[in-house]
Amino acid sequence: MDIASPSTTELYLNAFDKNIQVDGVIKTIDDDYWATNIVPILYPLWDSDKDKLEAFIKYKDGTAKMNKTKYQRNQKTGAYKWVSYQFDLTPFMPDDVNDLYEKLVEKYTEYRVGQDNDLERNLAGLFAQSSILNWNKVSMIRNFLLMDSDWTQVGDAPIDADTKAKWVTYRQKLRDIPQDQKNMAANAVLFPVTPAKHAKMEDGKDYLSDATSHFYLLNQTVYAKFSSRIVNYLTLALSTSSIDAMPVTNLARPNMKNQATTGDTTLDNILKMIEEGET
Repeated sequence: MDIASPSTTELYLNAFDKNIQVDGVIKTIDDDYWATNIVPILYPLWDSDKDKLEAFIKYKDGTAKMNKTKYQRNQKTGAYKWVSYQFDLTPFMPDDVNDLYEKLVEKYTEYRVGQDNDLERNLAGLFAQSSILNWNKVSMIRNFLLMDSDWTQVGDAPIDADTKAKWVTYRQKLRDIPQDQKNMAANAVLFPVTPAKHAKMEDGKDYLSDATSHFYLLNQTVYAKFSSRIVNYLTLALSTSSIDAMPVTNLARPNMKNQATTGDTTLDNILKMIEEGET
């Protein structure tokens, strides 16, 4: 069965891999939840011991497809084997199929909310465990600061040319932090004040010309302002990515840049990767 793109698919279920995709987001369901909540929806109408469900797709245009695998006997050899085929849903349209779809979406949503909440709680706990800043945290906060200042670089930004040039300098200083301060301890890294902050100082000095007053340490007070953003961002960023137009859970490691790769997406592994600075 061909997998349709998220733009045309409401739901895609892969019963062999225990994957469910809804609105473009794929979740791999753990064995316990699958057995307790998904199997009762599928068995025995859609799935059985000798006629197993492979995949089910519900399209946005109201149509649906289902693949099954049947245990059949070869009349010549007498041997039995599993044979894949497309199951005819015509007799079940639309009521039974819509009922299947609605129940699967309900359980998928229940699972996703629980999983994302667990991830967010564990991420929050991970970042609250230690008051020690590390370079992984420094890098994430630097990226947030860059994102927060993206607006200054658009053509119609409500700032004059001189102010925009200062923002360009600010953003470049942020980008240079890993190279310029790579030999510094994470808690000794200096961040530049924004042009807006510098303007309020009214110290009469050129922007970023004073190494003392125009830069600041990323202390715990400053970090605390970003910690919830980091947790929320990681919760969403680790939930889904896109490979060949199909969203999948994805973990990216530094030594695999520009390569979308799936892997062990269990919570323990995600937390381990964060602790080791690999996300």
